[in-house]
Amino acid sequence: MKKIIYLLITVLALSSLTACSDKKETAPAENEVKQELSAENEESRSVHIQELGLLYVTPAQWVDYQVSSIYPETIQSEYTVARIIYNYITLEGQEVFSKADADNTSIVLDDYLVPICEIAVAESKLFDSYKLRYLKNEYENGTEVSVRGDYSYYLFSDATDKTNLTAKDEEIYSILASEENMAELEESFMTREFDPDDVKTLAESLGLNEHITFSTQTLEGKKITSQCFGDYDVTLINFWGTYALENCNEQADLQAVYDHYKKQGNVQVINAVIDTPAAEAEKLALDLKKEAGGKFTSIMLDELLANWVTTNLEGVPTTILVNSEGKIVSDQIKGAKGADFYIEVIDEYLY
Repeated sequence: MKKIIYLLITVLALSSLTACSDKKETAPAENEVKQELSAENEESRSVHIQELGLLYVTPAQWVDYQVSSIYPETIQSEYTVARIIYNYITLEGQEVFSKADADNTSIVLDDYLVPICEIAVAESKLFDSYKLRYLKNEYENGTEVSVRGDYSYYLFSDATDKTNLTAKDEEIYSILASEENMAELEESFMTREFDPDDVKTLAESLGLNEHITFSTQTLEGKKITSQCFGDYDVTLINFWGTYALENCNEQADLQAVYDHYKKQGNVQVINAVIDTPAAEAEKLALDLKKEAGGKFTSIMLDELLANWVTTNLEGVPTTILVNSEGKIVSDQIKGAKGADFYIEVIDEYLY
């Protein structure tokens, strides 16, 4: 199956618990062996997120599906501290990604995902307000599992939108999202009070601002996420706004970089138009791209990318390089530098 990159779009990392035990010199009784195996199995399914004061164990029935069918991701959205989502990858998605060519950027992982369940952490008062209504609307079921200080831990399950599922998918999905499995997951929860500042500190230690993450659309209307970085050794991202047109228009330069590496197939070129989504800006940017014969990728900003731009950029155009994991691997290149300069920077990184 094609490698799926874990989205580093939050401040958290899921990690399995490890434990040490002394080995017995004498052979254990049969019931002791069974208990030991059961404990080891549960340990391998344990997830501990210290910064959230959270520990839980994923359902035993998930084990057989974990590699092929379950895709976990941790995200932050508005008004939440963290959202830990376990997605089901459809059978079509598994087949598509197993056969995908390395240079196929039109495949979007999100098109083949349906959430099984989600653990959401936010201020308790927000779960009963309109601010988190969007989250409750995404699932059929929602239960407050624990409250620590001003924060609640909710377990949501059974996605309301399952239109991507075939009849065979529904069979598997119904097993993974069964009431029994959700009850097992809920019963495993252990929580303690946590300091939200610790979450912020962890974000800084992980270098969150050193990664680029998005889930948006191209100017042509196709869905695209930062999963596309995984198909290339390096991606050049040029941040630009149509309001800066009088000072720079690098569409032809970006196309020249695209053409230079086209045969190699290991370099991606993305133009991020920062004054989108907006109809007028989208039309202008698309017209300029067409005039330049642009075959590179042009994207609009989603909330995550817009926040990154606001926090990290002083102006446009600004260009950076990211590796296959979405980590920034170059200094910010400020101003319009031209195709030859960008090619030189890319070659310096590659070779």
